[in-house]
Amino acid sequence: LIMAVKFPIAYIYATYEDLFGEWMQFYFFFLTVLFSLKILFSSSSYRYFFLVLAIACFYVMMEEISWGQRVFGWSSPGFFKEHNLQGETNLHNFLTGPYSTSIKAFLEYVLAISLMVYGVLYPFAIRFRSKFAVWLDRKGIASPPLVLWPLFIIAAILELGLFRFNEAEVAEIMIGIGMAVTALYYAFALQRRIDVHRDALWSIADSKSFAFRVIAALIIVLAVSGGTTYAMLAFPRTQAKIERRIENGMEKFARRYMRYEQWDIAVDLYERLLRKEPDNSFLMRKIADAYKKSGNDEKFRKYGKEAIAIDLERYEEEPMSASANRSLARTYRMMGNETEARKHIEQALAINLERIKEHPESSNAAYSLGKTYELMEHYHDAFEQYDRAYKLRPTSKRFRKAYYRARKRL
Repeated sequence: LIMAVKFPIAYIYATYEDLFGEWMQFYFFFLTVLFSLKILFSSSSYRYFFLVLAIACFYVMMEEISWGQRVFGWSSPGFFKEHNLQGETNLHNFLTGPYSTSIKAFLEYVLAISLMVYGVLYPFAIRFRSKFAVWLDRKGIASPPLVLWPLFIIAAILELGLFRFNEAEVAEIMIGIGMAVTALYYAFALQRRIDVHRDALWSIADSKSFAFRVIAALIIVLAVSGGTTYAMLAFPRTQAKIERRIENGMEKFARRYMRYEQWDIAVDLYERLLRKEPDNSFLMRKIADAYKKSGNDEKFRKYGKEAIAIDLERYEEEPMSASANRSLARTYRMMGNETEARKHIEQALAINLERIKEHPESSNAAYSLGKTYELMEHYHDAFEQYDRAYKLRPTSKRFRKAYYRARKRL
């Protein structure tokens, strides 16, 4: 919460792919696998539960890194490019991804409810000797230590993504911690021959020893996650991809901060991006809009005029560019000049329709026409063009993203 409110760059590193937070998830699930395997090769009545847990966590940790694709850089097969929502070689993104879908929403609620039942209700039921819970325990269904219940409640809430602030990634870190500590708890109790459900049998020395192991595991994961992130940033091939991902994250989070009226943070993120692309009128418009909504009219007009100057320069070079006309229309509209905005929207539409006529099977032409219809607020027409573009080139992440966003709007 502190990072999200005060340190947005740190929050991006904690919640974005191939960065610190995702590697924390990976290594916590890896620890769960190791501790579970230790229990598996024992006489514990819980060994088959931990066999299933080890398999599940191995699957999760490999899915997190797309089975090594983003680490080693191999390309996705055509089937995954076409049908996977993120275009990567993994299974979970066939159902969920960076776009809102009904299946994704359903699975989020299923996972949240499962976390509440397993991480909160089950250990409490065992503590109060519920017959059904005791029966499940005797059948070898291990419950988390009761002390972890706040972790599972918070993870369940964050998993729903109610704040739309990438908090599901924080939930996954918490789930990883919860499962790793649970597996360590049973492995430790097995080693010391302690009944996991009888706290009175734990000596002070046992408690201190277990606490030390938990703290050591946390420190090791933090250190290794940081080292892995640094290593990924040190290699030119992965560095370029991660830097692009961070920039994309900064733009997305700036929009999210705008939604929560955190104008100063939004402007800071946009200005960081603008320093890398000083002639980007899109970023100029976003900064101007943030200043306008925050009541700073002077800076709103300053950045708005700079955006118009950049757009006009591009328009003079590419008068027959639909995107140049759309950008100029957006800037004029933001500055309140609806007459000029309408003129350039009409020019963009005429250019798009001519391109579609000349190239009826062009996915790029359909996509561009969709963007013009969207600017005109003809959302049904925009969806039809995005749908055409996506069908013509189903492997394009850009077209897939536009299609799902337009479908959600409708």
